[in-house]
Amino acid sequence: MRSRTIEKYLDKYLKLYGKMVFLSGPRQVGKTTLSMSYMEKNGGGTYFNWDILTDQKKFVKNPYFFEEENQTPGNIVILDEIHKYSRWKNYLKGAFDKFGKNFSFIVTGSGRLDLFKKGGDSLLGRYLTLPLFPFSVGEWSGELTAFGGFLSFLNEGLPDKKMSDDVYDSLFELSGFPDPLLRGDKSFYNIWKGERAKLLFREDIRDATKIREISQLEILSHLVADRIGSPLSINSLREDVGVAFETVRDWIKVLSQFYYLFQIRPYAGSLSRTLRKETKVYLFDWAEIDDVAIRFENFVAVHLLKATKTWKSTGEGDLALRYIRDKEKREVDFVITEKNKPVCLIEAKVSDEDLSSNLLFYQNKLNVPVAVQLLHKKGVCKRLSRGNMLQWIVSADRFFEILV
Repeated sequence: MRSRTIEKYLDKYLKLYGKMVFLSGPRQVGKTTLSMSYMEKNGGGTYFNWDILTDQKKFVKNPYFFEEENQTPGNIVILDEIHKYSRWKNYLKGAFDKFGKNFSFIVTGSGRLDLFKKGGDSLLGRYLTLPLFPFSVGEWSGELTAFGGFLSFLNEGLPDKKMSDDVYDSLFELSGFPDPLLRGDKSFYNIWKGERAKLLFREDIRDATKIREISQLEILSHLVADRIGSPLSINSLREDVGVAFETVRDWIKVLSQFYYLFQIRPYAGSLSRTLRKETKVYLFDWAEIDDVAIRFENFVAVHLLKATKTWKSTGEGDLALRYIRDKEKREVDFVITEKNKPVCLIEAKVSDEDLSSNLLFYQNKLNVPVAVQLLHKKGVCKRLSRGNMLQWIVSADRFFEILV
């Protein structure tokens, strides 16, 4: 198995910090594979999956079955999809309080475990979260950069390109999900995509929510995919789907909770006449999108989200990913903020090497030290400066190597 970015943090959180780890991410992103690989590397343990009937029967007979079964040096317990058990929080609290000193607990799920919390959080202080995202260029090539290193590269100069063009092209065409990416077959990807959607909507979401109109939710997902990169209008979607405003709003949250899509909120700061409420949406599987320009923007969005979320989850800074758009429709696709202060502006273009006027406008307006224009086109790396501010026009394949 190819090493994953967060494996070293999984080890740190379990052994050094002594916490349970909640490992969450999209369906089929590799959560179980990573957990099992980690368990095997660390002396073995017990794997439990709520979706397996025999495991459920074992759980009913003895909820702490792992105490009897786990006689390995590793004492690792993997609880997969345990959030589908109605009393899962109380169960984990009891298990950790009683056995936490002797066992290491990894809790995995296809939904965002941190959002399955209603009426208080009885697990507070007992766990840390780690997000597992699809493979990125940096992770696939093994070039993993900390947030401080990322800023240093932008200020001092990018390293020489190390990755082959084939890696970037495969990721762009086949997604960052391990199964289709490792097979390298577009036909297989098309089959896999359909099966994944069926499992996501017809099993995960249907079983975990009270939504009955699953077919309409699927229609909504297709409509959202056509609005990638644009401020999302709930009213427009409501009219197209034929349900209430509140229903569309709640369904978007569900699609986010189950990692079909993610939302980026606008950055306003002290700016006037900028959007403050409308989010932009992107898919975790960028390969679903046919249009090259829109797919590229989504490709960039996932890479930046993965970097900022990973850096934040591992304690490297209070980071977030935003966008800027004003009422005159001047827009910058992405803004990386630290403690709500913009540190880098990023615009995605397929091949345009002329620096975006909007990048310069907002860089000057907000006094952002670095602005980057990312290109799908390869072989471009230009470093410019205006006063004390830097601008890059650079190919995405090279830029992605300085991310996680």
